[in-house]
Amino acid sequence: MDIRKDHKRLLDNLKLLQKIYSAKSLADTVGIDRSTWSVRMREPWRTFSYDDFRIIARYCKVSFTDLMEGELKL
Repeated sequence: MDIRKDHKRLLDNLKLLQKIYSAKSLADTVGIDRSTWSVRMREPWRTFSYDDFRIIARYCKVSFTDLMEGELKL
């Protein structure tokens, strides 16, 4: 398994959710400001916690597994 593909898939999923829900609302959901969200989005697999991903998945009504391992679609 290529870890870079996993990282890209997670980033793509987060970018899609960001388009739907806005970066500000996702940042608010995990309790950070917009600028911190932007910094963390550079390497979300490294900078967000497991809990952050659980909160984001719950807020966006997607399964945690789909967020982390699937390919979310509109």
